[in-house]
Amino acid sequence: MEEINWLRVFAGLLLVLFIPGYTLIQAMFPRKGELDEEFDTLYRVTLGMAMSICIVIIVGFILGNPALGNAPSWGNSDDDKGYFQTFFVTASLLSLSILFFAAGWYRGAYPWAANIHPSLARAPPGIRIESELAVAGKYIPAELIELQGLKHDRDNVKRKLEEVESRKRSGSSVMKKYYERKEKTLLADLADIDSKMADLDKDLNRPGEGEGLSGDVVQEDSLEISDEEE
Repeated sequence: MEEINWLRVFAGLLLVLFIPGYTLIQAMFPRKGELDEEFDTLYRVTLGMAMSICIVIIVGFILGNPALGNAPSWGNSDDDKGYFQTFFVTASLLSLSILFFAAGWYRGAYPWAANIHPSLARAPPGIRIESELAVAGKYIPAELIELQGLKHDRDNVKRKLEEVESRKRSGSSVMKKYYERKEKTLLADLADIDSKMADLDKDLNRPGEGEGLSGDVVQEDSLEISDEEE
């Protein structure tokens, strides 16, 4: 009886049931909390598994199409079985996963990439922060990107509060009670965002002028402007 390579089995299950779909979901919804504020990670994992199954089915249909003809006789392929073989299925799923990962990185789904190199810093749509905010010779902390994301979230909450306020004035008594509860929830969210922003601001800014990461960024920006003027 052939011994089972459990590492290979585990890697195969990840490739078939998780990685392609998860990277696709990350590319489609790059911002943290975009799917759900409380259960965002759970949604991403669940949808990633579901999308992976769909991707595998589509890849299987494409590779199993007789119109493609016989596979070339190289590697571990069997040219009599067409392209629906382990080698081609694995290569297709890996290629799609890499493509989805690159798209997700470009859309800012992986802020931790800035810790590898400042040039890899990307921000999700709606957040104004790019690699030019990096300080030469230093990595961009994830807190800086998170702070910009919180600012974006704060603007969204304030916009929702304005909508709730207008609907509360024009709705029925039942709807007014509903929007009052909604308003309390949004105010609590706003207070939570303000608290997180204050904590991040303390981490990024030390007391005193010219200290802290954000101070370095401002100084370098001002230096570049002064150099251009000269």
